[in-house]
Amino acid sequence: MAITSLLDTVFRRRKRKSTDFISIFEFDFDTIRAATNDFSDLIGRDGFGSIYKSRVCVEVPSERDFRNEVEILSKLRHKNLIHLLGFCSMLDQRYLVYEFMPNLSLDCFIYDPHRASQLSWKMCRNIVQGIARGLRYIHEESGLWMVHRDIKPKNILLDSDMKPKIAGFELARMMQQGESEAETTGVVGTVGFLDPEYMRTGRVSVKYDVYAFGVTILTIISRRKAYPIGEEPLVIYVMRCWNRGEAIDVIHEVMREEESEDSISEILRYIHISLLCVDDNPETRPSVDNVLHWFSCSSTPLPEPTNIW
Repeated sequence: MAITSLLDTVFRRRKRKSTDFISIFEFDFDTIRAATNDFSDLIGRDGFGSIYKSRVCVEVPSERDFRNEVEILSKLRHKNLIHLLGFCSMLDQRYLVYEFMPNLSLDCFIYDPHRASQLSWKMCRNIVQGIARGLRYIHEESGLWMVHRDIKPKNILLDSDMKPKIAGFELARMMQQGESEAETTGVVGTVGFLDPEYMRTGRVSVKYDVYAFGVTILTIISRRKAYPIGEEPLVIYVMRCWNRGEAIDVIHEVMREEESEDSISEILRYIHISLLCVDDNPETRPSVDNVLHWFSCSSTPLPEPTNIW
């Protein structure tokens, strides 16, 4: 069966009928195998599975992660969230089929010296704002009252136009309507992006994502890793620069050299907003809706960061 049939032809698939789910399809294994050329093009691995390329993207997750992603992504649809096309489950084999993102993930750009130089501030700003819109959807607009719990550059995928889509919903947690926070069974996530309050208490809220989003913005602007080996964490480094009145040093040198004064001023505002997002106290952090307002209204004054070292 041709690879194109995975997208263009109706083949053995069963549409989900539940009104609680957006329609996704159950693919048969032979189609998955043909589409990935017998799983010959491995493009990545993470703690949740292996990822293969075709005209779509096929992931092989664990059973728990498989169930979580199908349950959550089948209920979500937004231009800044990855689109789950379908799944395949047979005996001990489980596959998730996503739309393919030709520019892979954000970390492939910001941590690669050559690719990092291709990211203008305009592109970075659009990526940041797209992530924020996706987060606002899952926090406030989808009706799921959900926390992603793993926002980071690796989980921000980029389409052919460099528009971002949030992926990596393996750790996502849905809450009851009106529930502001929830208990978790253990601290999980990525070092450098973990909410300090969550690490202390094990309780998670949407402000967890706000913290990780703030760190992600700083990685985009600085092109530094959140928790570099042998160096201080990025958040602490940025706070020290801010406290010394040297926030401009946070900006990657290519952007400092190539961007206009107006752009540099806007980047510094984004650093300021990021520091509000990474406040130690989740109650003090802004909502994503607040952040989007600050992005769009440059004349709106910002509060001073409260936990500057």
